[in-house]
Amino acid sequence: MKYTRINNEETTIRRAIPFMLAILALQQAVFAVAPGPSSGWKSLFNGKDLTGWDGDPRLWSVKDGVIHGETTPEKPARGNTFLIWRGGKLKDFELRLKFRIRNGNSGVQYRSKEVDKWVVSGYQAEVENKPGKVGFLYHEKGRGWLVNVGDFMVIDEKGKKEVVGKVSNVDELVKAGYYKDKD
Repeated sequence: MKYTRINNEETTIRRAIPFMLAILALQQAVFAVAPGPSSGWKSLFNGKDLTGWDGDPRLWSVKDGVIHGETTPEKPARGNTFLIWRGGKLKDFELRLKFRIRNGNSGVQYRSKEVDKWVVSGYQAEVENKPGKVGFLYHEKGRGWLVNVGDFMVIDEKGKKEVVGKVSNVDELVKAGYYKDKD
């Protein structure tokens, strides 16, 4: 898993309390697939409809068994907008998902607070269709970009960021035990 030291507290996406799927300024489409059955895992998406989720119905739907988020010139997002999990309180678990993105910018929000209808503030694992962009840590409506994938960063009390280590590829992180698996 990705570890980052922020204000002397070690956090990890693996142990984060993810409770909402966030999509930011989509240009084309994002898809989330319901995972297959696995012992000990509970799906937050039933593969049929958006039961338990809340978002702008102009932008969010289920198509062919996947969550589909799309903006178009006819249906633009009015700023950042989010599909929010409201199907129960979640804690102490791992979030696994698969996604596809064509164009645009998206992400998975966690440890976030709702600040307006379908708008949140908090940490985000970035999803973008550019090499090196998937998984970097971003603070929505906060400090902005925090750390890239593979960087080990310290942020001091004044907010100064310093990269104190760097890993060049995911295989090195897997060997070091920071990523659980690649699937």
